[in-house]
Amino acid sequence: MNLHHLLPHQLKQAITDGWPLLVPSGCIEYHGPHMALGNDTILADELCQRAAQRVNAIIAPPFWYGPTGYAVTGPEQGTVDVSTERFGRHVKDVLASFWDIGFRWIIVCQHHQGLDGPEALAIRQAGAEVAFERSLAERGRAWWGQAPLPPEDNVFERIQVWPSVLPEVAAQGVVMGDHAGYYETALLMAVHPELVDMTRLGMDAPWYTNASNSKARQATREAGERMWQAMTDAWVEKLAVLTRPRRPTPSQVTVTGLF
Repeated sequence: MNLHHLLPHQLKQAITDGWPLLVPSGCIEYHGPHMALGNDTILADELCQRAAQRVNAIIAPPFWYGPTGYAVTGPEQGTVDVSTERFGRHVKDVLASFWDIGFRWIIVCQHHQGLDGPEALAIRQAGAEVAFERSLAERGRAWWGQAPLPPEDNVFERIQVWPSVLPEVAAQGVVMGDHAGYYETALLMAVHPELVDMTRLGMDAPWYTNASNSKARQATREAGERMWQAMTDAWVEKLAVLTRPRRPTPSQVTVTGLF
């Protein structure tokens, strides 16, 4: 279910039932002559949509305009770049609102530049700041130092950033962010074939579309669908584990009457 399509009572029920909020993130960036500029965001959103078809989850509108650093091209090829600092401030405001709405889990899906790029780092910092600032406001100073947190109190995990390709899928050979190469081309072909025009991929195509380990010309819809299946399976499994009710571990159980 999409957040912007919900009626108020539906949102309230989702919060009560502990449904996670999935937030796609990406950018507008040149992806060779054969692919749509919004590829990274489109892929992140598609993964969230697919996961939400199999687990109870709400999908937020994406963070579309992430920083690109003009690493691939400048604006003459359609790439949009923004200040990482200002992007982070905007993201922080949005994540804080999601927190205040009451979402117990807020998971940002990151495809563009992976988890170590400026966009993901800005989101991770924003999420950490929201968690600490909201906890201070809600619980007062020294809130964590006063007593151990109960297992169900997920304050430090409430906002997370996950890669579109989780480690177990990467171990199967799926590469995240080969930038307009075999993997991204196949993924986009599988879900939006109208956004890929292989006839534009001439012999003078950018080097990254024909890198030795990722040749875009070899991409197929069938290969892309296999990747989507593996990526979605991994996300669904991780979401199921994350949202499963937690029980105290033996070390968290207070034992009385021994002495």
